[in-house]
Amino acid sequence: MASYFDRVFKPCYREYLQVIPGKKTIGGCFKLLWNLIKPNALTYPDLVCVLTTHCSLKCKHCNNLIPCYKEPYHVPADEIISDINTVLSHTDICVKLALLGGEPFVYPEIGKVIDAFKDHPKVMCLDFATNATVIPNDEILDKIASAKNPKIIISDYGVSTQKVKEFAEVCRKKGIFCEVCEDKTWRLAGGTECRNKDRDELIKEYDSCYSSRYCRTLLNGKIYTCARAASLVDMGYMDGTHDSFDIRKERTDKEFRKEMREFLTIDYAEACNYCDHDKKIAIPAGEQLP
Repeated sequence: MASYFDRVFKPCYREYLQVIPGKKTIGGCFKLLWNLIKPNALTYPDLVCVLTTHCSLKCKHCNNLIPCYKEPYHVPADEIISDINTVLSHTDICVKLALLGGEPFVYPEIGKVIDAFKDHPKVMCLDFATNATVIPNDEILDKIASAKNPKIIISDYGVSTQKVKEFAEVCRKKGIFCEVCEDKTWRLAGGTECRNKDRDELIKEYDSCYSSRYCRTLLNGKIYTCARAASLVDMGYMDGTHDSFDIRKERTDKEFRKEMREFLTIDYAEACNYCDHDKKIAIPAGEQLP
């Protein structure tokens, strides 16, 4: 197993100090420290929740394979809220809860999910990743603005349908922390076929991947090693037994915490067998399918 310090402790402090908006305090640092080291602790640096597999763009090399969905769907809000509440009931702190798609702002029930977690005592930051093709209405933006340490990350691919400057300006006026990512290159992840890598390769690749410390992804009652793994399993390309944690399984609080800590520190992910990130092939970001 990988170390708890490397996979959980350090990423939590990195997110808290470098990524989460809002004022940092000595008290906040000590609170996070205690919830990382106390007996039977369970803290997440970054928990991603998939709201929908619908998207307003069709990125040719989408890491999360969204264009591969033949029948994209919205996850029911009541199901999402129940699953996140299950996770949080066995959790001390979630440093960042990220609401993701597809494109999260095409999700028709996003307001309901925001209301459920914008003031949750265990969530330090509510985070959204968007391509800025859809600007939410004032009601949704006001809900986000009222959340604890809200953050919107805009990925600027230079696609004509994106409204990056307009969205960023709306966030500024609403008092929502907004970050525009203008990186114009991605790392190619490749197709959905299995690469037949051996265990040593998988261990090395997963340990060097961002997702081994961040980006644990919740979809349909299971937490996956990464968002790509969630999509691969959801569409039937991968079995997923090794790469997922079933949060709906009956467990005591102590059992949930112990098993989740073990999951957060696993040595490898099978999803790396369906990914070429290790080859470090640079490609244009956001290239659209016809």
